[in-house]
Amino acid sequence: MGNRRSKGSVTAARNWSTFVARNKTVIEAAGLPALVTESINHWDDLLMHGYLDHHDDPTGFTVDQLSDGQYAALLQLVESYFVSGYEYFTPVVLRGEDRERLEMRYRTG
Repeated sequence: MGNRRSKGSVTAARNWSTFVARNKTVIEAAGLPALVTESINHWDDLLMHGYLDHHDDPTGFTVDQLSDGQYAALLQLVESYFVSGYEYFTPVVLRGEDRERLEMRYRTG
């Protein structure tokens, strides 16, 4: 008997793929390796730690490597992520002032 994915997980994966495709230019401008956007779990891991803490990453990528321009693109991508309707959480990877601004905009209750 084979393993079947639930309809919800298939939809979530399709939605994530669509988000990545729509934001391809910004992802490239941020200098993010493909592994970071391979899945929403990888992406969330990056936002929570600044690197892939819970996934293997042979590249050793860390947000600390980004130039100012790449960081600006990352910030734009994070904003697009929450604007697209993904549940807000504090993206620790961002600078304090950027986290505070997003917190005021997206935190509810």
